Amino acid sequence: MRISHLSRQSGISIATIKFYLREGVLPTGHRTAPNQATYSEAHLRRLRLIRVLAEVGGLSLSAVRRVVEALGDEGLPLHDVLGVAHRALERPVPSGDPGLDAVRREVDAWIEARGWEVTADAPARDALASTLVALRGLGWQVGPRVFDRYAGHMDEIARNELAYVAGMESREAAIEATVIGTVVFERAMVALRRLAQEHHSRRRLDA
Repeated sequence: MRISHLSRQSGISIATIKFYLREGVLPTGHRTAPNQATYSEAHLRRLRLIRVLAEVGGLSLSAVRRVVEALGDEGLPLHDVLGVAHRALERPVPSGDPGLDAVRREVDAWIEARGWEVTADAPARDALASTLVALRGLGWQVGPRVFDRYAGHMDEIARNELAYVAGMESREAAIEATVIGTVVFERAMVALRRLAQEHHSRRRLDA
């Protein structure tokens, strides 16, 4: 299909598609003339994925690029694709807090006690530690154990998610499910929690 057709099918402007091509987040099409190319259904699917990552997942262009590069790396294990998606989602943790290193050691010990096998440089370790630092700054005397109940629920959710991915027949489908499940469903999880909070708040607090 021509770029105009690709634009109509995807709902993304030609100018944006050309921008994605220049930035390398969308593969080039099949060249038919010096200034013309045709595109396939694979390009359309990639465009739709890019749109979801950017608009629903809230990823920056550089983060989207890292994710789609991982999608195209056939030698990259699925576990490592998950790591790329995690790093694309995490925001940098502010440095310079004198208490962060000590809290990070608490988080590391808590993760080990749970028996979770997590890489030492996983961004989620610092994210959890910075959350505890912020809570303590507000006067909450809490440690990682405050997350025990949440961790139990998340462990079950993650187990089911990865079992679903592992059961897929094609690598391409498994990779896409890994990325979508990580980036997009994370937003859904937050939305579900807010819905549940409103429901229980109405029952318990709106007396």
